Amino acid sequence: MARTTNTSGVHWEVRKRNPLIPIGVAVVGLAALVFAFEIPHRHSVEDNLTDRTKVALTNAGIDADVSFVGRDGTVKVGSADEKDKARDLTLGVEGVRVVDVQAPPKVETPEVQPRQPLSVKLLVDGGKVTLTGTVPAEGDRAKIADAVKAAFGAENVQDELTVDAQRTSDDTDLAGLGGVAAALGKDTKAGVVDLTDRVITLTGSVASQDVKDKAEAAAKTAAKSGTVRNELVVGQAAAPEQVQTQLVALPTVEFENDSATLTAQGRAVVENAASILRANPAIRVSIEGHTDLTGTAAHNQTLSENRARTVLDTLVSLGIAPDRLSSRGFGESRPKVQGSDAAANAVNRRVEFIVQQ
Repeated sequence: MARTTNTSGVHWEVRKRNPLIPIGVAVVGLAALVFAFEIPHRHSVEDNLTDRTKVALTNAGIDADVSFVGRDGTVKVGSADEKDKARDLTLGVEGVRVVDVQAPPKVETPEVQPRQPLSVKLLVDGGKVTLTGTVPAEGDRAKIADAVKAAFGAENVQDELTVDAQRTSDDTDLAGLGGVAAALGKDTKAGVVDLTDRVITLTGSVASQDVKDKAEAAAKTAAKSGTVRNELVVGQAAAPEQVQTQLVALPTVEFENDSATLTAQGRAVVENAASILRANPAIRVSIEGHTDLTGTAAHNQTLSENRARTVLDTLVSLGIAPDRLSSRGFGESRPKVQGSDAAANAVNRRVEFIVQQ
């Protein structure tokens, strides 16, 4: 502010105007104009993008909630499977800058394993019976085991049946399988009663046509609406494929842990194999060892070879000619099922008897 005096002695004060004030007023006014223009314009852009995005998604069969702040969108879809497609479609709408696609977390549906039919094999050999296979329930296992024990005596029955609830039941009279074994009789060598998927197959060699007919009649009674295949032969050796069926019916040959030493159960199975081979003197067999995935590949290879050789030597000690037998090991290279859990290991750890044609 400046003080001024004229010639008459009158004085007054002159205030100097701040040059920034007009500029500030102009800026505020301009901002107000921009704000007044931008709000409805932005809302117009957001509404336009929202509408066009909804149309694009709806046309693609996607029901979604859409909103925009400026050119940045948020899209909420009902399924994780629609997420990627919704993102691509939204970004394809002209004017969209970015988009956040939201979806509920994807729920992994457990894989449902197909149910398998029950499978049961009865190996009848000189008055002794070995039960193998899988049934749906403990009650089913008891029906078979109790019927066979009643016919042959509990001390003559080796029960290796397992229970798996994933197996399907059918209308077969499971207790009636004991009657089929009884019809084969205690003199039958290496006879097999095989129930798989409602088909009962009889294989092996029997002493007479009467035994063959009685076994077939008992099988038809047990099968009910199922099928019976009578492949029993009278007074002669079984065909190679029949012998293979008999050998497959044997339980798993067990060994001491990480060893080629047979357990008592393992030796009993090898003795059953020897009975089958004695009843079929023309049959030659390859004994093949397999391991699970536990341990190194090199160790498993050696272990499988040693186990197969142990089985061969045991068969020879039981009277089977060495020139009818050969052995080899495959280690872990030929798993029967995939996986390394206890169940898979139990299946993959095995010795197989392969009939040579």
